[in-house]
Amino acid sequence: MAFIIGTIFLGKVHEVKDQWIETKFIIIGVPLMPVASMLVTSSAFRGRKGFSVPLHQTSIIAGYARVYAAILAVVFLFLGTRSGGALLTGILFLAVWIYFFFVFGQEKNEGVESRNKIGNITGLFAPPEWLDSYDAYAIYEKIEKKYTLLFMGSDWLNDLQQGEIPREKIPLLYALSRYNYALGPTDENRELFEKADGLYIEADHVNPKRRETNGVRSQTED
Repeated sequence: MAFIIGTIFLGKVHEVKDQWIETKFIIIGVPLMPVASMLVTSSAFRGRKGFSVPLHQTSIIAGYARVYAAILAVVFLFLGTRSGGALLTGILFLAVWIYFFFVFGQEKNEGVESRNKIGNITGLFAPPEWLDSYDAYAIYEKIEKKYTLLFMGSDWLNDLQQGEIPREKIPLLYALSRYNYALGPTDENRELFEKADGLYIEADHVNPKRRETNGVRSQTED
């Protein structure tokens, strides 16, 4: 790594459909301290766009481990040209780097499935619990407005409690109930979400079209 003073994004984890968690670190040659984590929806050189999330432990661990394991592997492999013990240590750190780079922080199958379900509707491939309440509510309002416009002023809460629900309403009902439960985790809201989830699975709605989600913030490295 080149000697850098400022900030840098490290610790890319939980990637699904080109969206992931990453953490900005203060760096003086090597990462010293995490300052912010982010759900990244798009990236460019030294800049990210997305949503702020609480400091993410998995991303922080990945950020530190990948850099320091790489540095130590290079140092000990170099020293290993003169010492068998150093060579063995270098190989060990190389194995650690491989694990943290290629295995650690990969999204599990159930996480991928859950994020695809909500992302295929909203364009944001992340559980609403990752977002702060302000961002989650803003997205909820956009989905609710779309539902009202599409279905001639229908109230989604009332619609979801009906016995017969038109197939075309189910994807948005799923998204609305998912965000509603994240914003208000009550037993009643959980039951609404479970009903919508069951309907969504039964209807087997798969919509590959990704819709743009407004409210995206951007950050850059210093």
